[in-house]
Amino acid sequence: MTDGERDPSRLRFGVNLGRLGTLGPTGDDPFGSPVEAARWAEEAGFDVVTTADHFGSTSPLVMLAAAAVVTTRVRLRTYVLDYAFWNPGLLARDVATLDVLSAGRVEVGLGAGHKPLEHEAVGVPFPPFRERVAGMAAFARELRRHLDDPEFRPTPVQRPVPLQIGAMSVAALEVAATVGGTVALAGAVQVAGAPAGTLTLVGLDTVDERVALVRDLRSARGLPPATFDALLQQVLLGSTPLDLAGAWEEESQGAIKAADIVDSPFFLAAPTAQEAAAELLRRRDRWGITSWCTHAPSGPALAEVLAAVRSLEG
Repeated sequence: MTDGERDPSRLRFGVNLGRLGTLGPTGDDPFGSPVEAARWAEEAGFDVVTTADHFGSTSPLVMLAAAAVVTTRVRLRTYVLDYAFWNPGLLARDVATLDVLSAGRVEVGLGAGHKPLEHEAVGVPFPPFRERVAGMAAFARELRRHLDDPEFRPTPVQRPVPLQIGAMSVAALEVAATVGGTVALAGAVQVAGAPAGTLTLVGLDTVDERVALVRDLRSARGLPPATFDALLQQVLLGSTPLDLAGAWEEESQGAIKAADIVDSPFFLAAPTAQEAAAELLRRRDRWGITSWCTHAPSGPALAEVLAAVRSLEG
């Protein structure tokens, strides 16, 4: 089923598959594997499993291929690929192959990259941010051209293969709003004047502004309303947003301000799963965010919230 065929107001949930040889999302196996995580995610009712793209970690597409073999329903998303590590034509080949093998379950997420040391390690240039964003836009268009070409082989099952852009800065959101089908709000931006790759999380006013920017850009171009996704950095039940925000401020040594993130769409804390579910529905109404993903350690908590949301949605 494609994004356009889904109820646009229904919340979707995703969880990262983790890394090989690390604790699985169920928390009961110190050698939990991404394959086990994929099975668990589908059984828990998640809509999407995701993989990140970092040198020194696992291959995102190989991980998703393994997940495809042991699942039948859950969708398979790169979240997100650093486009500089890839060639658009060859990536289109791999995406199309996985889409065929998974019976049309692939979702491609792209980003501009934010870790210069990873680029240095593999000999890939890490140009200034504006250049990386421009390169990402050109890459996304070329990838889409290949995947949409009726002569391209293998022919993907989905027409089109869903494409989303991870972004939070104004420049990257301008690309995400016009190139991708879904805008993945990353929550983090470069700290002004700090070395490249030094990130901080945006506050609520900035989220409001950036969501409005995307809506205005799409409206001005005659495009349908945006679909928004957000990455939940942590999901914590049995607690409060203030507790979680305070812990992050302390851990970051003040780089992240509790006041900026206590009600942030990039964290979720509540005394109960039912209260957390109600909070996500409020965020949907405020920002239009209908897709929520999290890291593997927060998977079990988000699974509880997912079940509570489904009971509220009916």
